[in-house]
Amino acid sequence: RKLFSKTGSTVQKIKPVFMMSPISVASFLPPKLMTFDLVVFDEASQVRPVEAFGSLLRARQIVVVGDSKQLPPTTFFDTMTSKYDEMNDEDYDISNMESILTLLLARNIPQRTLSWHYRSRNQSLISLSNNEFYSHSLKVFPSVYDKDPEQGLIFKYIPESTYSRGGTRSNKIEAREVIKAAFEHAKKYPSLSLGIASFSLSQQEELY
Repeated sequence: RKLFSKTGSTVQKIKPVFMMSPISVASFLPPKLMTFDLVVFDEASQVRPVEAFGSLLRARQIVVVGDSKQLPPTTFFDTMTSKYDEMNDEDYDISNMESILTLLLARNIPQRTLSWHYRSRNQSLISLSNNEFYSHSLKVFPSVYDKDPEQGLIFKYIPESTYSRGGTRSNKIEAREVIKAAFEHAKKYPSLSLGIASFSLSQQEELY
């Protein structure tokens, strides 16, 4: 911070592009002494307004890149983890968690939507989101992996499984099926690692 206080304008002439987190901007760039022609926020759905204001005040113009369909800032889940034992799944309400993206959308700033999706090697990885959230507007590149049964998402319906809403808040039968699938994966692909994700801490604990 002392260095930028004394040589900020010189540093900007040598290196006109700064890539920093909002917290780093507030920590290292003295206010009013350094401004930028353009500030770009990436993954804006994960940036809380209180963290973004310092960067906004140093900008003559801003571009905010993000997806309002994504979950709110991840610090929300840090808080929820500590309170989970005192709450029910129905108590969670993430709709009012605000990011700099949702705040600016509420101000009706001009918008442009990207239509190409290029990250998923298998279309099944994005097809559900494309249909349910983006009205099938995303254009997906064809992939050689689309016909591979070992790639992408597979839906396995378990009709006898039940969710214990007023009890353990978990699904025992589903947990058993996940564990069974994990052992099958270990036997079939002994050299590969495996990641398992659950939708709640109760279900995660049920898996153990």
